[in-house]
Amino acid sequence: MKPRGKSFEIGKGPTSIQDVADAAQVSIATVSRVLNNPSVVSAATAAKVREVIDKLGYVPNPFAQGLITRESRVLCFALPDMYGEFYGELIRGADAQAAELGYHLLVASNARGNPLSLKAGRSGIGLGLADGLAVMITDPESLPLLQPSENALPMVVIDVEAQRPGVDCVVIDNAAGASEATQHLLTNIPPERIFFVGGSVVNFDTRHRADAFIAVLKASGHTAAPDQLSYGMYNSQWGTQWFNDRGIAAIAASGPIGIFAANDEIAIGVLHAAEDAGLEVGKDLLLIGFDDTKLASLVRPALSSVQVPLTDIGAAAIRLLAQRIDDPTREPTTIHLATKLIIRASSQLQPKK
Repeated sequence: MKPRGKSFEIGKGPTSIQDVADAAQVSIATVSRVLNNPSVVSAATAAKVREVIDKLGYVPNPFAQGLITRESRVLCFALPDMYGEFYGELIRGADAQAAELGYHLLVASNARGNPLSLKAGRSGIGLGLADGLAVMITDPESLPLLQPSENALPMVVIDVEAQRPGVDCVVIDNAAGASEATQHLLTNIPPERIFFVGGSVVNFDTRHRADAFIAVLKASGHTAAPDQLSYGMYNSQWGTQWFNDRGIAAIAASGPIGIFAANDEIAIGVLHAAEDAGLEVGKDLLLIGFDDTKLASLVRPALSSVQVPLTDIGAAAIRLLAQRIDDPTREPTTIHLATKLIIRASSQLQPKK
């Protein structure tokens, strides 16, 4: 028997659910039931529909399915930005884990300066089609995302412990990594000649790393002076600006100094400024970054850096989110991921010739 309506040619454009219904001589609703709730369809009808699906190569639209099942198999991954290796590695880990668990990943960014543009309600994320939200919160301005809502999506928070029922968290051990970096500098440099160069003063990572820096100096018998800590942006331009504005070349002229930068980009800005000033990193100054991105091993001298498991962070967030979707009432979980100082040439004091 020929299918009513129109003829079908396999491979001629995307096949719709209407095409399947016409070819199987059933309603669209029946095709939908076969795909989403086959137990309510007779075995013979289900077999006929699936045969047509296979023949036409029909692939269900997950968004259309979501309207029926209320499960889109789409997860939203919201980050402060998507530029650079740091965010790229987070996304890579999240995407691989989402695919392994059978989810699609929708990546969003609030880099344009509106941290509340990512609403936690089902009407705000992914046009209401996302099953859950993993979001990185880096400063107090974004904390309103955690306000309770009757219509809230299942949520996982990265970079801060939410301490809210039903919200899971992934955090890195900033304090351990920053402490290890500062202690390493202290093996060759007196505490009063070590400097911390961070991102924004309200950024949670910056604050945790700065607090650990201060604590280690205090444990060595030195109270950090205000001019030993500076705050700006997480980019190389800020590292270069700090070096020049702070007059680091003149300070280093009286003996080696130590610099702990809150990320690798800041550290590389410092490294370039030092080279422009005729200073030798590893001799006139010792330098450590944070994150251990690929840039750290590519620059010369190679940059010591605190290693952060970036892909593991993204993967852990998606894994927790899938578990939260499966069991919305379970107790909140916080995953703590370790950091590790990777020592390279930039922080090993070499004698001057």
